[in-house]
Amino acid sequence: MKQETLVILGTAHGANVAGKRSPDGRLREYRYSREICREIKRALDSRGVQCVIDVEDDNEPSLRWRVRRVNAIVRASGRRCVYVSVHVNAAGSGGVWRTASGFGVYVSPNGSADSRRLASLMGIIAVERRLTGNRAVPSCRYHVLNLAVCRDTVCPAVLTENFFQDNRADVDWLLSPEGRAAIVSLHVDSLMLYLTELRGGSTTVSGK
Repeated sequence: MKQETLVILGTAHGANVAGKRSPDGRLREYRYSREICREIKRALDSRGVQCVIDVEDDNEPSLRWRVRRVNAIVRASGRRCVYVSVHVNAAGSGGVWRTASGFGVYVSPNGSADSRRLASLMGIIAVERRLTGNRAVPSCRYHVLNLAVCRDTVCPAVLTENFFQDNRADVDWLLSPEGRAAIVSLHVDSLMLYLTELRGGSTTVSGK
């Protein structure tokens, strides 16, 4: 039986957005995000969780268009929804290698309790799996930032930054089978725990 909650996955930027790549060009954020979203979707589908991707082609719509797209999906579904926008971070610009590393998850200042709970679950799992790199992690396990795709969507929403495209070691790991699997499982396992809590079930994640 399908879960009652619809998961909406958000892809990052587009092929036309300059600079969203590793300095050596091996990792393109738009492509990596779309590949990871498809893998997350396959994993959730196999678990009976209905999932859609907001933008699957290589174009970069405006943020306003993307927000309208997500909100239209929510309203058309008539169901409880959750939105997860999947990105790869960067410590700067200029196409040079830097040292910042690790996973982070964000909610908007107006984020709902459900947004913050999903972000907390993701952050807790990232810490437990030692995926936070050299980044400072808040005690709540997530960061708060005024991001349009989290602020203006009408359902719980988080944005994930999956390591750094301008850190050479992060890029090597992200492109490896082990790295891809770790990023996918972090998202899938967090969402499954979140959905279990929505159904009134219990979880075994620490830090509650």
